[in-house]
Amino acid sequence: MRWIVPLLIALLTVALLTAPRALQAMGDFLVAGDPLRPSDAAIAISGDGRERVRTASALVTEGDARWLILSGAPPGQRGAAAELVRYAREYQIADARMLVDASATSTVENAYGSARVMRTHGLRTAIVVTSPYHMRRTIIVFRAIFQPQGLAVRAFPARDSFFEVREWWTRRRDRELVLREYAKLAGYLMGFR
Repeated sequence: MRWIVPLLIALLTVALLTAPRALQAMGDFLVAGDPLRPSDAAIAISGDGRERVRTASALVTEGDARWLILSGAPPGQRGAAAELVRYAREYQIADARMLVDASATSTVENAYGSARVMRTHGLRTAIVVTSPYHMRRTIIVFRAIFQPQGLAVRAFPARDSFFEVREWWTRRRDRELVLREYAKLAGYLMGFR
């Protein structure tokens, strides 16, 4: 029985010393990304629209993608596609380079709508851009929907995001985003759409 107290102290010490590393690993896991390769399109999905459109527009401007696909909700709804178009114009993307899916109100709908736009325009490869904390689930969803249709998609987190993965657990907003994202990822993997 004398060994219980030292064991508990040792376990508590290990937990306290490894907790920051474990928490950091949880955040890092969400921030998925692939090396850039030239693609037919960069896809910006609704949500934190401005940062997503800014990064996707830069990919078009820098020559990493020929088209900009904007996937958002119908007019009047949060994350409306029209708002994404307005941002793209601010970033000097010509209307002729934009393709719009104005029917998506979820990540799954973003993927289906973007795939539909790509098939309609004969596009085969894309780079999907979203906020860093949202990237892992997004790429899982997009690949599950794109691959059976013969479409390829790569992951690229938004640059200069408001979300900072380093020590995310020390900031209330980032804590809420990470925990909500894990709940949504678990729900998606369990079949909830």
